[in-house]
Amino acid sequence: MKTITLNIGSTPAVLIGEKSDRVFLFVHGLNGHKEEAIAFAEVAVPEDYQVLGIDLPVDAKPWDVIPLIIDVRDYLYEHWKYVSVRANSIGSWFTLLAFQGHPVEQALFVSPLLDMKKFIELMPQREDDYYDWVVCHPIMNWHTPTYILKPGHDLVVDDCVGKEFINTHQCHVSIMTEGEHWFHTPKQMKYLKEWEYLIISSV
Repeated sequence: MKTITLNIGSTPAVLIGEKSDRVFLFVHGLNGHKEEAIAFAEVAVPEDYQVLGIDLPVDAKPWDVIPLIIDVRDYLYEHWKYVSVRANSIGSWFTLLAFQGHPVEQALFVSPLLDMKKFIELMPQREDDYYDWVVCHPIMNWHTPTYILKPGHDLVVDDCVGKEFINTHQCHVSIMTEGEHWFHTPKQMKYLKEWEYLIISSV
């Protein structure tokens, strides 16, 4: 597959696939990296998408991260007609914040953290400045067909986190009973790719 490395502002990125008017932004989770987009591109590129993977400091404060992903968002709308998103874990939350109110063809989230406020409230301790920011920046404007893949038992994100979002936005949820928060075993990755293909090929 054709692969180009570039920087969007200060954000390192990798663009995979031949020129198309359709693109997926791939946003990794904690300790992830832009090259994770390559596995997803193996599914998306044959379906006539390009895939843009980015390195995002998801462990930083949200007010430092959001401007970076907004720069990437604006770059996408400048260069592609149709934009979709594929994100993991906390990357899903940042994606929702940055793209709400914008036209997104479809969203694929794996083990997503959809409700940061609830997630923080379940913690034994919390950073007040982080929590206050989250409370003041809710996800209110999301009208995208959203597909979610969850593990049967997520040890990172509790089942109650995101339940309201899923119900409110009528998300399509699939569960892999033997999955883990980080899909990584051959069996999990096979299931993940089949799930991705099923959604992308039906659009």
